[in-house]
Amino acid sequence: MRYEQPNSQNRWDSPLFIVHPEDELPLEQIDAALWKSKAPPPNASTVAQPLQPTNFLYELDRVTNEIVKHIVSGQRTSVLGESIKIPQADDIQLVRNFTLAELNKIRRQFITYMKMNPIGDINKLPNMFVTYLRNSLSQ
Repeated sequence: MRYEQPNSQNRWDSPLFIVHPEDELPLEQIDAALWKSKAPPPNASTVAQPLQPTNFLYELDRVTNEIVKHIVSGQRTSVLGESIKIPQADDIQLVRNFTLAELNKIRRQFITYMKMNPIGDINKLPNMFVTYLRNSLSQ
């Protein structure tokens, strides 16, 4: 039941034509506003998101799961202070033993972050995840 007076300064109220019952319709101005004027620049809410590859989520899940498996298996054969080799990514230093639950929690956080901020190049995922793991595990 709340009425808000239209304001031509607002993007959603523009162009605004105020016509009273006794006034004649400004047909030329309406025609110019509809067909001859440029569209307003796109707003952040109306800009299309860049397309991500169709297999992005599958690859994200697969890559992060493989890295977690490599870390868990690497901990079994390594001692503290050694580096664990991660395929297609930088090595990760074993400063302490990490539990599978801890690694999976960080993996889920990374997947959620990547869903909101997708990247175009899937080949960067392993290094990005290893960097995210380093930052999260060092805290």
